[in-house]
Formats: sequence, structure tokens, C-alpha cells
Amino acid sequence: MSFGKVVVLSMLAAFSTTAGVSYLAGDPRDAVSVEVLSPSVQIVSTSARPVSNYKQYTLCSGSVRVHCVVDGDTIWHNGVKIRIADIDTPEVGDPKCASEAALGARATKRLLQLVNAGPYEMQAWEGRDEDKYGRKLRVFVRDGRSLGDILVSEGLARTWTGRRQPWC
Repeated sequence: MSFGKVVVLSMLAAFSTTAGVSYLAGDPRDAVSVEVLSPSVQIVSTSARPVSNYKQYTLCSGSVRVHCVVDGDTIWHNGVKIRIADIDTPEVGDPKCASEAALGARATKRLLQLVNAGPYEMQAWEGRDEDKYGRKLRVFVRDGRSLGDILVSEGLARTWTGRRQPWC
């Protein structure tokens, strides 16, 4: 990597303590990708490849939420609440029946496994940046496949159709 690129990357990293900066060697079109996730999520990329968002997550508990899984379709990433936009999972906070609670717990556990399995990409949801609760809407992708699609294929989620459907 040239000294000039090191200086530019250092300046970008200094821009924010929550910025993720990566240099992609090889093709000059893949020079720099920057992601800033505080106070609002922004995904900025000068390359064709989105930036990975690998962090070690836990289950959310307590009032401080930085990198944790809330339920099967919601996480906190760098202190920003993010809703997986392409799916809907059963509620764990206010389930309507025992089967919804059980399936919601399984979906939550599985999402925790998926986000901790390695790097993935957060892609903007077409048409909307936030839902009505102020959560950022993103699609999580690893190796070209939506993590939401994995949850759907395992029977732990439904594809999002624009409105909630009952689980009981």
C-alpha cells in the first residue's frame, strides 16, 4: 500500500471512532470503502464490494446496547438499532401465544449464531431508510445470500410483505 493511501486511510479512520475503513488490494476500482454507523447509519462505498460489519454480538440485556441481538429480526450495531428489513420473526417481548414465544426464542438464538459466524454486509433497504419505530432498515448478506433468507428457509422467519402477520 502506498504512503498516500496510508495517509488517506488514517485520516478517514480518525474521522470517527466508529468508522470502519478497509483497503481492498488489487483493482483500483476497489480502493477504499468507508462505513460510518453513528449517530445514524451511513454506508459509503467507492468500491463494488460493500464493507463487512463483523462484530462479536451477545444477547441484549440491560440498558447499554452496543453490539447485541434483540430478537430474530433486530440488532444493535455500534449503538444503532437495526431491523433486518427483508424478514419478520415472532415476537419475544410480547408474544401472543406460547408457540410464538418459543419460535421467537429460536429465531433470536439462530440470528445470534448467524451474525457471529463471520463477516457479513449490511445493505440499504430500497425505498426506506427507517421504519416507523426509528430503526434503520438493512438487509444482512453473507456470500451473496441474505441472512434473513436463511432464517426463512429454516422456518424461523417469514419474508417481509409490508405488514405483520399473526404467528398464533
